[in-house]
Amino acid sequence: MGTPTDRFIRLLTSRHRVIVLGGLAVIAHGLSRSTYDGDIWLDPMPGSDTWATELERCCRDFGGLTLHRLPGWTPVSGDEIRTAVVDTGIIRVLGLDCPLDVFRVPNEIEAEAFDEVCARGTIRSDGTILPDPLDLLQSKMDTGRDKDRLDIGHLESVVRRTYEEQLPFASYEKAQAMLARYSEWQVLQAALLNPSPEVRELAMTHLREFAAAGDPFSLAILEGREIP
Repeated sequence: MGTPTDRFIRLLTSRHRVIVLGGLAVIAHGLSRSTYDGDIWLDPMPGSDTWATELERCCRDFGGLTLHRLPGWTPVSGDEIRTAVVDTGIIRVLGLDCPLDVFRVPNEIEAEAFDEVCARGTIRSDGTILPDPLDLLQSKMDTGRDKDRLDIGHLESVVRRTYEEQLPFASYEKAQAMLARYSEWQVLQAALLNPSPEVRELAMTHLREFAAAGDPFSLAILEGREIP
């Protein structure tokens, strides 16, 4: 049957789209670590009022749950939930086997991006959607937390590995779309292996920009490739 948190998330996914975030998502992308709580992104819906009403309804139907807001994870209900969602974009659900943070607006991602993140993600057996590593990485940026820095390092390695596998064989259109989302000297080296002159020149353009900004690795790659 699963834990109470599992069952509650399944209730949510039976009614709405749910993207898994935080430590649970990073673990699903291959990092071995523990997590104290769960983080999910519940479909933002047309507005914060509708979102708050639906979350409160699901909690009531599940039974025995309370909702809390920042700062201090203060208990809230009714109109207080709507105010909290507008103020912070997040509600914590207690009464499960672990705290569950439910986002309407995750860190560094706009609510309007929900459909795009869903489309790039993968549907899991419990009905939740696992975001691709780059979308998950974005939700970890600028938090200042040590665990998020570790997560970012892992997610970057996952992205880098995928790019290094795909860029040597990608079409110009695919390479352009990939590098528009993520670009660094390691993956640009892989793009330079592509037989397409257009892809290689695209990689060189990125390298020149990084070199101009003072990146020593890009400068080293450019040595011997540019005409003096």
